[in-house]
Amino acid sequence: MTSSATLSPSSPSKSSLSSLLSAAVRLWLRSQVEAAETLKIEFSGKNRQLLRGEIPSLDVEAAGVIYQGLHLGQVWLQAGAVRLNLKQLLKGEPLRLLQPVPVQLRLTLHERDLTASLNSPLLQQASHEVFQGILPNEIDWSQVKIQLQGDRLHLITPSPQGIHLSTHLAVHRKDNHHAIQLQELQVQRDGDPCIQTFPPRNIPLDATVSIDGLTCHDGLLHLSGNLQAQM
Repeated sequence: MTSSATLSPSSPSKSSLSSLLSAAVRLWLRSQVEAAETLKIEFSGKNRQLLRGEIPSLDVEAAGVIYQGLHLGQVWLQAGAVRLNLKQLLKGEPLRLLQPVPVQLRLTLHERDLTASLNSPLLQQASHEVFQGILPNEIDWSQVKIQLQGDRLHLITPSPQGIHLSTHLAVHRKDNHHAIQLQELQVQRDGDPCIQTFPPRNIPLDATVSIDGLTCHDGLLHLSGNLQAQM
């Protein structure tokens, strides 16, 4: 997304620079998402670094985040080597990143976040491709519920002709590309005692995203990994 956050302060003293950058980063982050219930920002840097628009370390903690229709629950980000267009920012222009930023991230999603995310066009497109030949094409995703039980994800469609799909989630790595893999795929239809099993399916991730850890338990999905925040 293109940031629309702007700031128009008078020339700041060194003592006010930290507050200025914090406010600008907060505005920029909020411009990147559809919603964020809470947003906490902490960063470090010496005055001479901040005056050059350089932030050596930036920590972000947010809750209730919605990005492109995806409900992300709790979000923790750690970024390093952030370079901003400070001179333009002081003139009231939008904040911009001057170079890609490596970011470590952790997400904690409740099963209700996953259910709400099913209405996202991004997830609906991915679901249609991943479940091709497993689930009917005409599923009304607004009526589907997701449950997390033990280490398995359960996708349940309403009756009549309800479908219960369950799968184990894992990280799949190949040739420096990461994907979330659905393993031990099982499908059972209402009124049918038979359980169908299917080979693993992959949900591909953007090339700038890598997943290091994925666990599912107690109704929560935990993800950790890295991404490159783009200019």
